[in-house]
Amino acid sequence: MKKLFVIFFGLLVIIYFVRSPYKKADTYSIERPVYGSGELVSIVEMNNFLEVWAEYLQSDISDIGSRQLSLTMGKASEKFPLEMISWLAKRGWNADRFFYVEQRLKAIVKSAFLQEHIRSTIAVLEKQADAERNPQVADNIRRLIAAQKQRINVEKISPEELAMVMPNLVLISDILDGTKPYRYVK
Repeated sequence: MKKLFVIFFGLLVIIYFVRSPYKKADTYSIERPVYGSGELVSIVEMNNFLEVWAEYLQSDISDIGSRQLSLTMGKASEKFPLEMISWLAKRGWNADRFFYVEQRLKAIVKSAFLQEHIRSTIAVLEKQADAERNPQVADNIRRLIAAQKQRINVEKISPEELAMVMPNLVLISDILDGTKPYRYVK
């Protein structure tokens, strides 16, 4: 019996160390970074997400479930077919986190565009307020400026997340929309 156990154990060790170094082209290693579970998205997580998101949009896997299913209430893992969850898992993603990051990045991009627009509007209004001779009109303009400043961070996006997307804001927006492939980010 001991001899049989030693032979069996030896075979397992040999199989473990002599695995084929070749993998199928569509198989990803799960040895990707561990993704966060909190509200914030890191730059590493964003870059990994954008790569898989571009592939998701270009593959047949996005036809299995609606792209907008991630907007519905509840967990994505409860709504998507197992094939899609498995597809994401092969790429190192939990379905719930993947679609959370999608929505968070879309909110960050929207907020970044909105903040740029609000800041340029405020700059124009401040020039008008300074140039206005009528004190009542200048006061109305200053109230408009105050209202615009209240809208600056409605989405509650962290400064780190904004700084993460700003260098490639339009490109990230295009990738999220599916109009540009990921390869342009690097």
